[in-house]
Amino acid sequence: MRFWRKISRPNFLRLAQISFGLGLFILPLRIRSLVYFGESYTGGFFDEYLAFFVQASEILFLIAFVFLGFAFIFSQIELESPSPRLLVPFVILLAVEILVVPFAHDPLLALLEFWRTLEFAAAAFLIASGIFGARSVVRILAAAIFCQSALAVAQFFAQGDIGLHFFGESFFDTTTFNIAKTSAANGETLIRGMGTLAHANILGGIAALTLIALTNYSRKHPLVYFVSAVIFAGLFFSFSRAAALAFFLALGVLVIFQFRRRIFSAAVATALFVTLLIFFGAPFFARFADSAPSLPTRSAQIVAAVTLARENILGTGRGSFTAVLAEKFPQLDFYAVQPVHNFFVLKTAEESIFTPLAWITIFGTLAFFAFKKQKFEALALVVAAFTLANFDHYLSTNFSGEAFLWLALGIVVSEISAKPRFQRSAVKSAQ
Repeated sequence: MRFWRKISRPNFLRLAQISFGLGLFILPLRIRSLVYFGESYTGGFFDEYLAFFVQASEILFLIAFVFLGFAFIFSQIELESPSPRLLVPFVILLAVEILVVPFAHDPLLALLEFWRTLEFAAAAFLIASGIFGARSVVRILAAAIFCQSALAVAQFFAQGDIGLHFFGESFFDTTTFNIAKTSAANGETLIRGMGTLAHANILGGIAALTLIALTNYSRKHPLVYFVSAVIFAGLFFSFSRAAALAFFLALGVLVIFQFRRRIFSAAVATALFVTLLIFFGAPFFARFADSAPSLPTRSAQIVAAVTLARENILGTGRGSFTAVLAEKFPQLDFYAVQPVHNFFVLKTAEESIFTPLAWITIFGTLAFFAFKKQKFEALALVVAAFTLANFDHYLSTNFSGEAFLWLALGIVVSEISAKPRFQRSAVKSAQ
């Protein structure tokens, strides 16, 4: 008995933070295993949207949650919940999402997707409550996206993969079908950088979110500028129009409300963007041309999604949009069977009109309180996420994309809930 008493009890909170941090760092890596595929192969190809993979990073998240459970049992931590006014919209969202699961085209797939949403919601809550520090989360994500951005730049100049296939990098070059591409001034096909992520747009989007999250850090340290410059290069060489728009709209919010603090950073970002445009403007602006007329336009996708939503009032079910789309429009080529490129429209088609209403309420509530409390970095992050949501579907259909959305929201709630610096200093002095 004396021997066991001499053994100190593990710091379960620290173990949870380490596991969670590792999960964050490998979040962009596609190290995963297929565990469920509910539909047969449609049109002779594997439809990833109908499949459910277990990701390496979420295993680490779950381990972190288990360690946190032990930390609570042994009173190593006390939970400080954010204001109910900030949490109620999220509770409503989760309630709506679980209520429509039984009516899904594939209820098991919908339930698995909801379980993953619960994982991300729990992670966001723990960030918002301070269990996992928001600043530490941003640092780890910045390190991860720094590596991804450097890889994306290398992929663009190599015009193909670099060979990091163990970490989820795809096999591709300029001849690979259905890979993210653009074109040079002479019409030559060019690869868009995407790191180990599934698509260049995903890299661009999470790079934009990471850059805005970094604005809450001191700009006096040169390392912050270096990391930000590499991530910005990754954003640029993803050639994602939505990511560039989201970043500059969010940066505009900061300049408007914090002009003196942000004018230099905004000038540096603009100068870097213009410099890259001078040398690589042609492949960037080529993205604005209709380079793939065989694909349905975004407006046509929205019309099709609205049609499905009208015929499925309670939604097709999470993950089943492409299966129902292929049944409704059998004339579509297999590469055109993809989710509608609008987060809110996709949520309407998959999970009823109440789900996007809940999401809009979340964005509106966070924007209101961020503005009211003058947390303009948080407001900028909300603007960036909302912009991305209106132009693509990966915030719902991709593991890394959905994770970054929830992590960003957790950071926003954390910033809104944080006490002013002078108030925190006064509390420490009183103690």
